[in-house]
Amino acid sequence: MTPKLLPFPQEQLEEIAQTYGTPVFVTSEKILRERARQMKSAFPMKKKILYAIKANSNPHIVKILQDEGIDGIDTVSIFEVQLALDIGFSAENIVFTGANPSDEELRFVHEKGVLVNAGSLSELERFGKMFPGGNIAVRINPGVGAGLFAGNVTGGEKSKFGIPALQFEEAKEILKKYDLQLVGIHAHVGSGFYSPEEFVQSAELVLSEAKNFQDLEFVDFGGGFGIPYTEEKEHLDLQEFGRQIAEKLQQFSQENGREIEMRIEPGRFLPCESTLLLASVTTIKNTPTRTFVGLNTGMHHLIRPAMYGAYHHILNVSHPEAEKITADIVGNVCESSDFFARDREIATPQENDLLAILDAGAYGTAMSSNYNLQPLAAEVLVRENGEIQLIKKRQTYEQMVENFGSF
Repeated sequence: MTPKLLPFPQEQLEEIAQTYGTPVFVTSEKILRERARQMKSAFPMKKKILYAIKANSNPHIVKILQDEGIDGIDTVSIFEVQLALDIGFSAENIVFTGANPSDEELRFVHEKGVLVNAGSLSELERFGKMFPGGNIAVRINPGVGAGLFAGNVTGGEKSKFGIPALQFEEAKEILKKYDLQLVGIHAHVGSGFYSPEEFVQSAELVLSEAKNFQDLEFVDFGGGFGIPYTEEKEHLDLQEFGRQIAEKLQQFSQENGREIEMRIEPGRFLPCESTLLLASVTTIKNTPTRTFVGLNTGMHHLIRPAMYGAYHHILNVSHPEAEKITADIVGNVCESSDFFARDREIATPQENDLLAILDAGAYGTAMSSNYNLQPLAAEVLVRENGEIQLIKKRQTYEQMVENFGSF
């Protein structure tokens, strides 16, 4: 078991809190770069790594990944497409895998020169009508799913994502009907797995379909690589993932007489461990049966515990050596589900202490909201040389209400 430690010195977090206030997301450039290098080295074959930008779309973070050689961006909305272009990724290194996109969205993406990855027969048909002869990729449902929680599973019969195996033949007919050029096949089993088995099953299905298309340029195995949120979990063996996938690709090349490009779309793995959410204790509430530790942040900043029951390790920055107690660590949103931990052992917090909620770099700020008219948190980046840079200002009341116009 590997203990979860603060990725920053106590004094530095105290300085950040004093300078920028709390709550604030704090990101380590060093850890972010390390994860990008680990991902690149694990897959030495012909490949492209497309960062799933939905995990964290802060441009300062994305540009660090770009600097480390992450090839492109996996997008799910037209504004993600536009941001990827604005950051400086070429259209050919961006893929759009929308969830039930409209005709207008398909047109926007295609006109930007970005490849559409169709996940339904409807999408394939509508794209064909608008752009006969065009290039397209298809997302297939591999029939297997995996993930930390039910809400993270994106494969299998209950998933809304991808074209099921029973509809492959219909998909091929639509491709032929509109003379569409299939350049890629994609599958994604889910998010948050630690062993290669489900990943490899999905890859095998994708490769079995790929052999039927001689002009196919790439196979896309998705992402979903887990990180150890709990102390009991170990880091996944990326090298073993790479080894098993390399074997499958080598077998494909031998059987089909051609090499094919592999693509993967890590999201969570790249930014997650680089970032913590730093918050202040506002209230200690002792009842006859429980202790509640109330923070000045809530589910509007980090919704994973409320939405999935997800675990995030929490450390007392101000008094790390204090005697430990068991407490419920809760937020400042008016909802019963607004909690970060139940019955959690933690070094005894005092009011005004700083607490750090770890592994908040993926689906933290990206899923933040203004519920209860709470402002979005500030974000800072700690550079490798120790410099602290504000990369997103704290939202103001005026910014929250400006789109309402006069009232």
